[in-house]
Amino acid sequence: MNVVGIILMVKQNSIPDRMLIQDKNNKPLYLILLLWMSIMHPIVAYTQVKVDNSKDMATVLPVGSFSRDIAETGKKIFVDQGYVFQALPDFLKGLYYIKGSMKQGNTIVPTTHGAIYLLTPLKGQPNSQEETLIKEGFTKTEYPSFSLFKGQQEQIGVFYKKITGKFNRIQYQGWAIAFFSSKALPSITLPAKVTWAPKKQYALDTRKWQGCPSIEKTGKRLWTVWFSGGITEPDKGNYGVVAYSDTDGKKWVDPAMIIEHPDTNVRVMDPQLWKDPKGRLWIFWVQNTGQRGFDGIWGTWAIRMNNPEAKNPTWTTPQRLVDGLTRNKVTVLSNGDWLLPSYNWINNQSTVYASSDEGKSWKLRGGPMNEGVYFYEHMLLELNSDTLWMLQRRMKESFSMDKGKTWTSLEDKSVFTAADSRLYLGRLKSGNLLLVYNHDPERKVRKNMTALLSVDNGKTWPYKLLIDERNATSYPDLVQDKDGLIYLVYDRSRTGEKEILLTTFSEDDIKTGYYQSPRSQQKIVISKAP
Repeated sequence: MNVVGIILMVKQNSIPDRMLIQDKNNKPLYLILLLWMSIMHPIVAYTQVKVDNSKDMATVLPVGSFSRDIAETGKKIFVDQGYVFQALPDFLKGLYYIKGSMKQGNTIVPTTHGAIYLLTPLKGQPNSQEETLIKEGFTKTEYPSFSLFKGQQEQIGVFYKKITGKFNRIQYQGWAIAFFSSKALPSITLPAKVTWAPKKQYALDTRKWQGCPSIEKTGKRLWTVWFSGGITEPDKGNYGVVAYSDTDGKKWVDPAMIIEHPDTNVRVMDPQLWKDPKGRLWIFWVQNTGQRGFDGIWGTWAIRMNNPEAKNPTWTTPQRLVDGLTRNKVTVLSNGDWLLPSYNWINNQSTVYASSDEGKSWKLRGGPMNEGVYFYEHMLLELNSDTLWMLQRRMKESFSMDKGKTWTSLEDKSVFTAADSRLYLGRLKSGNLLLVYNHDPERKVRKNMTALLSVDNGKTWPYKLLIDERNATSYPDLVQDKDGLIYLVYDRSRTGEKEILLTTFSEDDIKTGYYQSPRSQQKIVISKAP
């Protein structure tokens, strides 16, 4: 007699006399059941779930060089073993799987919400990953063991997890196979809608937060972008804001343009501006599937304005350029190549993409690997014709001697004590280098935004100018006009003051440490939501 049988007999009032005793009122006491419950308190077996591939399955990506494929009989299962699928249960047919390693570590990343199945030998069997999967939040299903491939000796189990929150990595050390969906993410297949002169629902008084700005100048027109929408970042309804000023920053058209995705499950985030050598204005933005999470693969999209100073400028059709998140400007090398810094959380690489045809196409060129996951936000600078310098958030640096194909390992640039935030690095028209970051000896608080100047190609940084001493200032970006004036944009207190601010200064101001130029200004408000 098993436990299920006892439970059924209790429900049907059909327990035999030998299995019960009676109290003084002749009421039955189910002794065996009570004893079992007191000894076996955790009813582990009955947390099992039924398998069902009609549920919404998550989309999953492998970390590293492993690939995805459709699960079919005859397909190779592991990259390091010759086993092929001999039989597949109906609920696994047509799903995708990771063709990973049978003997070494595997890491996968869910990029959408939904279900994942993982097959592994049961606990006590050789190479079992059951305990690891349970710790990762998986539940053992009721599906019985079966022979997945010829020569299989182990009893295997089917484990299930529903991804509902953050897209955390799932790691296991060998004999386990992940099954999932491979639906195309709408953030990859469908562009955001770009609207000039948008309606009042995007007006300043509707914004609950705003931040992460960028700036450019085309002719006499100043441009800025940032993102807002929803309650905060990340949140459902995030969209990009584009504003411009024809009065050198005194008055702004805000918003002049809105970039918003028609799919409510896709967020627009981190817009970025850049003027190319022909004077055309590029507006980049990142698309992410997931209202409050990060899909990790992202994707950088862009439009290009060929007439950015027109009253009603026109733009190209939105195009997805590369995987990843672009948070800094393009770097143009001395040989004419364009380098686009972008990164994702699938391979943890500070990736560099290159274009040799003025942005018509982009190819992965290289980039150093990161040890952990954070917003890398790397910037590139050509020190000379032979050397590229990469500097990224948390003041990590790397160098390339072959135009970005190979890179040195990332190391701390300890001379700069910066808070954990985006920085700006660039070369001024004089040839000197400019670095802007939040200076904090404890590397904790986003305060004391400071501009540093190097006149020896980055060897020393003897000159500095305090941009803003207040807390919650972050994400500097800048452009220098033909007369040498530097326009620096940044945000302050994204959910509090909700300010996008502008400071202008000259190279001489940095050298003296004071705002002395006739056109220098501090803490000018571009946009402030109520």
